[in-house]
Amino acid sequence: MRLLVLAACALALTACASGSSRKQSAATPAAPTAESLPAQTLAPGACGLFLWTRDEPRHFVFFFPAGGAKARAVLNGQQTELNVVSQGGEVFAQFMTEMKMTTPSNLSVSLSLQPGEQIEGGRRVPSARMISQNAEGWEVITPLSGTTACQPE
Repeated sequence: MRLLVLAACALALTACASGSSRKQSAATPAAPTAESLPAQTLAPGACGLFLWTRDEPRHFVFFFPAGGAKARAVLNGQQTELNVVSQGGEVFAQFMTEMKMTTPSNLSVSLSLQPGEQIEGGRRVPSARMISQNAEGWEVITPLSGTTACQPE
């Protein structure tokens, strides 16, 4: 009798396992999402702006090379290349405190930075704010912090 019950349970588990795998393979896969940018490498003598989310766990979500025309960011869970449209505000290191950018789909993104103290090879950014739009059109304000850094020649 026990053998019959065990066999029935095993058969039921096999049916559940095979049924769920069919459902998973039939479902459309979700687009891959990203929480962080990959590590960025600076050429000798080059400088960059590196920003992380302020909430825990922290994620590396914004990179801009000094003098560049494009930035890299994570927006709405996707890595995105941004076109820098304008820069203004105050000069700090090789950067400006205000940036306006656009996504490839022409959505606007703005970045405001608060310069911090000088550190070896760069400068702290204790507070920054990136404003973008999500897929539903809502404005998303992302608090950031980070640093500027330069690669020695």
